[in-house]
Amino acid sequence: MDKMTSRREFLKKCIQVPIGGSVVLGLAACGKDEAAALVCANENLMTASEKSMRQTLKYTETSPDPAKTCKDCAFFKATTGPAGCGTCEMFTGKQANAGGWCVSWSAKT
Repeated sequence: MDKMTSRREFLKKCIQVPIGGSVVLGLAACGKDEAAALVCANENLMTASEKSMRQTLKYTETSPDPAKTCKDCAFFKATTGPAGCGTCEMFTGKQANAGGWCVSWSAKT
């Protein structure tokens, strides 16, 4: 015997799916670190040499090790620009994310 779904039940299920999806996306966004999401240097404004240097040094906007971030590196200088951004001597004074990292990371002394 086939069970018929009422219009009311069908509409309830149609509303539950988008609401549930919105809740899941909202919760996922809550866990993101703002400094990690920040991109300080615009790749579209970089020369090929500057892009190559970042690739060679394996620069990432988010450090894989929270104990080794750009803000704790000897080459990083904080600026008065956007919060979380600074400049890096390894990138000839170009912008870098304070939460970033590269293979030239060196602890401040």
